Order: sequence, then C-alpha cells, then structure tokens
Amino acid sequence: MSFSSFIRNAIRTAIGVAPLIFWFAGNTKAQDSFYAEKTIKVIVGFPPGGGYDIYARVLARHLPQHIPGAPKVIVTNMPGAGSLTLANYIFNVAPKDGTEIASVETFIPFEAIFRGAGVRFDPSQYSWIGALNSEMTTCAVWHESKIMSFQDLFNIEATFGATGSGAPPVTEPKVVNSVLETKMKVIPGYPGTTDIFLAMERGELDGVCGVGWTTLISTRGDWLSQGKLRVLVQNAVKRHSNLSDTPLLVEFAKTEDQRALLTLLASPHRIGRPYIAPPGMPADRVEVLRSAFEATAKHKAFLDEAQKLKVAINFVPGKELESVFVDIAKMDQSLIEAMIKARNQ
Repeated sequence: MSFSSFIRNAIRTAIGVAPLIFWFAGNTKAQDSFYAEKTIKVIVGFPPGGGYDIYARVLARHLPQHIPGAPKVIVTNMPGAGSLTLANYIFNVAPKDGTEIASVETFIPFEAIFRGAGVRFDPSQYSWIGALNSEMTTCAVWHESKIMSFQDLFNIEATFGATGSGAPPVTEPKVVNSVLETKMKVIPGYPGTTDIFLAMERGELDGVCGVGWTTLISTRGDWLSQGKLRVLVQNAVKRHSNLSDTPLLVEFAKTEDQRALLTLLASPHRIGRPYIAPPGMPADRVEVLRSAFEATAKHKAFLDEAQKLKVAINFVPGKELESVFVDIAKMDQSLIEAMIKARNQ
C-alpha cells in the first residue's frame, strides 16, 4: 500500500469513528449534567429506625460519589401495608427520570404473582436497580423442643409462632405443610419475631419457621452459639456457607411438582432487600444507577460501615433481579395456582 493510500484509509477510519467518540463523550456528559445539582430520594416503605431504614441510610451516605454529577441522596419514609403502599406509588406515581428509588420488603413484589390484595403493579416492569442482602429463611426450634430434626415434623405435631397474614412465618410453614404434609401448627398473632422468641423461651412454642438467617444471627446470635436454638432446615436455592450441614427444604421433595413448588417458595430470597425504580425509565439512566449501586455495594468504606452496624451485605445486581421474574413467567400457571392455594390454606 502506498503512503498516500494509507493516509486516505486512515482519514476514512477517523471520520467513521469520530461520531462514536462524540456519542460516548456526549452521552457521558449528558448523564453528568442530568444528575448534577439534583437530589435523589431513596424512599423506604417502613418507619424510621427499622432494618430497611438502616440499610437505606448507609447506602445514601456512600452512593453519591459513584453517580456521575454527584447528586445529593436523601432518605425519606413512606410506611404502609408492609411497603405495599410504596410499591404501588413507585410503579404508578413516581417520576420516571431516576430521581426516586424505592426500598421495599423482599416479599412484596411477589404479592402480584400470588394475587395479593391491594396490588397495583407488575413486578416484571419495574426498573430493578439491585439488592443488598440476598439470604434465606430458616425453621428453628427451642433446644428443649421434642423436635430434633426436620424429619420429625413428618410425624410429630409442633407449634410454630407467626406474625401477621402474608408474612413468611405464616406463609412458609403453611406451604411446607401443604406440599410435604408436615405437621407444623401455626399460631399467628405475635407482633414480631422478638415476641415469638420470648414465647419459645417460656415454653409456649416449639419454634418459628420463615425467620431470616440474618435476623437470627443479629438478634439471637448468643442463643445459636450456646446451642439454645436448633436450626432444622433452610429455605434457599443453595446451602448457606454457615449452615452447610443444615438441609434445604427442596431436598425433602419426593416429586418434581414438590421440588418446583419449594423452588418457587425460595425465589424471594434471591432478591433480598431490593431497590426498585419506576417502569419506563431511560435505559441509560437505569444503567447509571445500577453501576453506581454495584460500585457502592463493593466499596470498602461502605462495607466497613455496614459491618460496624452489623448490617449484612450480599449484593445482587439489577439484571439478576430481573431474571427472577423472567423465570417465574416461564413457569406453568398450574404451579402458581398450587402455590396460591397452599398459601391460603
């Protein structure tokens, strides 16, 4: 190739690449200019002071430095119906420009799948930003209980404390009883897990099913270390590293239908403490928030503060949260109907 031909080709290449360079530069500049001097609201679906509120406030202190334009990030609260009020608001009312993000209870998005009352959203349409603590729930009994292992529940009736309708300590044992024919007698009406634990200590209950592992280790870690609690089983898609000898619920399935139902029961734990934004947001802005969320969740300063506050972090990317509902959409509708029936028994 002659020198003049080389020059002509180089010029053509430069002309072709230039628009891309200007697009990337312009796109980055547009994102910087959008968030500059703006305020992002992280709205929590519970009152101040609770676990979801603590997570959000730690996040808000570190998120701005990872967003182009370094906007101000504040936390506000919109309690109501276990964060259902907020889930409806963020879907139907909130601005679709990336200035409002919601922290909702892990199980709330699944209420749409199981036809819960008052639901006015489609979880597959949310802009899923990320989740801070994918975990699992457990069934645990007091050390003086006659129940020595999960297998005993197939033959021996035992009392398990529960909170309000729709909460995991109510729905999970109901579903397990229906699917596996175990003999857990659910006693609802306790204000919270603290009251259930006290009732266990007094000998009024054998245990509790559907309580989060992080709740156990953060509020009753001494009971675990002293052998006062016996963890029977874990509801998750894989065994937790700290409970490698404790079986999964799905391991007790004897048929493919049982396995499918118990896998569906574990699905919410894949999106622990999720953050969502309205549907219909610009795709590039969703990506900005997802990237910033992930960078924050992996940043040492954020993790150090979380550890100091005893806030467990097990980050899940936004795309993975989306995939949960893609997987559910592919399930046979008869499986969903079977789950609804089991939850309502």
